[in-house]
Amino acid sequence: MDNLDNLIHDNRDQFDAIEPLDGHFERFAEKMGFPEQTAVAVPSRFGLLKVAAIILVIITGSIAVFDLATRSIRERFSSDKAGVEMSDEFSEAIRYYDSRAMAQMKEVRKLASDPVQADLINGDALKEMQALDESTRDLQKSLAENPNCERLQAAVIQNQQMKEGIMNNIVSKLNKH
Repeated sequence: MDNLDNLIHDNRDQFDAIEPLDGHFERFAEKMGFPEQTAVAVPSRFGLLKVAAIILVIITGSIAVFDLATRSIRERFSSDKAGVEMSDEFSEAIRYYDSRAMAQMKEVRKLASDPVQADLINGDALKEMQALDESTRDLQKSLAENPNCERLQAAVIQNQQMKEGIMNNIVSKLNKH
């Protein structure tokens, strides 16, 4: 047996060089009793409906999970909008006092002796108005939580009036000089 193994190992390239004749594997399979290979079966309509139903279930589940995951974000944004949605009269009052303050800033530019002085005065006024605006935003958030609170509405209007008052004081001082 060792001689046969040695003979095969020594002459391996001669054994591997010859390929079997065409049809060899088919004849072998036939002799062994293997069934012939048939064409690939086309899936039935029922199978396609199963696949479509599975895809539909996956998409529906994904949408439900996405909706649940983003609900808190949507609620947060809707509560922020609730603070912005105010009565028309209230919004009009805020716009009125803002426009009056801006008109007074233009007046400061006219009354100031030079543009540098006007920029300094307006810069200081802007800092004070930004502090009032921040306070107003905080009040509006509180107002969003309790929209019918007249005290909060009055405080927002008072902040807006203070902005106009700051600018009125600056203009009146400039008129005296």
